[in-house]
Amino acid sequence: MMKVFYAITAGLLMAACSSNTEKKHEKSSDTTNKGDLASAVKEVRAFEDSLKRSGMQYDQQTAVVYAEKCLSVTHRFPKSEEAPKFMDKAHIIFASVGLHQRSVIVADSLIAMYPMYKNRPMVLESLAGAYDVFVVPRQKEKVKKYYEMLLKENSEMKAEQRKQIEDRLKYIDLTFDEYVSKAN
Repeated sequence: MMKVFYAITAGLLMAACSSNTEKKHEKSSDTTNKGDLASAVKEVRAFEDSLKRSGMQYDQQTAVVYAEKCLSVTHRFPKSEEAPKFMDKAHIIFASVGLHQRSVIVADSLIAMYPMYKNRPMVLESLAGAYDVFVVPRQKEKVKKYYEMLLKENSEMKAEQRKQIEDRLKYIDLTFDEYVSKAN
């Protein structure tokens, strides 16, 4: 029930932020946007620094605040170079505290919105792994989709990694634990 509440809240927040962002972009000049972007990035960096200095316990609540600050940069400046980087950071933050459903929602959006993102292969691999191991119920279609995208888009992938992914795809019907047991 709580997951549904968070997903709906996040969706509403994204919709509200994106409509506000469009209005702000229409009214402001490029110079102002760059200054606002720098301020937004500086705000996230200040939060990161305060976490480091305080030695604060990094719990789910703190992680959500941190990830939302990162997503704020993306929502306010979707066409900036920083947008996909902060979206990626939010996806990693959510995953790091076990909020895998939120993590994959952000990562799925990242893949769709920023097809040329330089760290796309890592995001694809993260998505495949999350859908294979952490998202309940397991979504083998998504595991297959993201591993196939990873293979297709990365012709220069190391042979060993390619073989591991191809082997995993051969046994996609097995859960990850079953696959590991079979390999041993």
